[in-house]
Amino acid sequence: MQTHLDCIPCFLHQSLEAARMATRDEKKHEEVMKQVMKHLETIDFTHSPPEISQHVHHIIRNVTENTDPYIKVKKEANQHAKDQYPTLKKMVEQSNDPLLMAAKLAIIGNVIDFGTMNRMNVKDMIDNIAHKPFDDSGYQRFKQKVKDAKTIVYLADNTGEIFFDKLLLEQLQDENRHIIYVVKQYPIINDATKDDALYAGIDAYADIIAGDKDATYSAPGLVLSNMSKELQRLLKEADVVISKGQGNYESLSESDREIFFLLMVKCPLVANNIAIDQGTMVLKVKS
Repeated sequence: MQTHLDCIPCFLHQSLEAARMATRDEKKHEEVMKQVMKHLETIDFTHSPPEISQHVHHIIRNVTENTDPYIKVKKEANQHAKDQYPTLKKMVEQSNDPLLMAAKLAIIGNVIDFGTMNRMNVKDMIDNIAHKPFDDSGYQRFKQKVKDAKTIVYLADNTGEIFFDKLLLEQLQDENRHIIYVVKQYPIINDATKDDALYAGIDAYADIIAGDKDATYSAPGLVLSNMSKELQRLLKEADVVISKGQGNYESLSESDREIFFLLMVKCPLVANNIAIDQGTMVLKVKS
């Protein structure tokens, strides 16, 4: 998915937000915005938003001298989701279709995304799950493919959300199945790293790898130029690829392999690209 002019205000909003999280020094806030605006004058709009955002956040970290501006909100998101986990697990266990319920909840977990402009209340989303629009057009294909899959690559998104992913991983786990859970090597916005995945206990269900371990710094989405050779091989060979969140959708929506995208559509540009109303939960297959 290419970058659009409408992405520019979002880059700027997020830059100021991250700068303020990183430091209280208003002079540095000003310098961040000046350097980001200067950088945005030179961007190639054929690149995906995560590719642009990768460089924007590199500027923010350099100017503020803070390598992880979102560390506080990430810890809060993890704790909040951990507290919700026992209730969520019961919802899956009591469902007539545990796999579908786990997939829905994994998508609802995508609401915990401090990298987007419009934030939604996670508790409200959980309480109102039955009343929210859900495009499950890819579910039957997903169910069929998962049933026979020997290897599943699961592309993670955010902190907090990883506890919701855990519900789906529990349903996918099988003694004859290899699951690889892919996170980021370095802090980028509120994306999950290996430490976050270990904190959530993901290692009980999957091997955890950093998909961009050879990159200089991470992007908020697994862009091809950042992917390790290991991940590129896994994406080619895996029976099933599951992609969580908007950042991964923006990066991988034009991939020529079959991918199951699980996300909450929060951005009007993504909504237009995926042909779904904004605010809809999506389990969609693109091949």
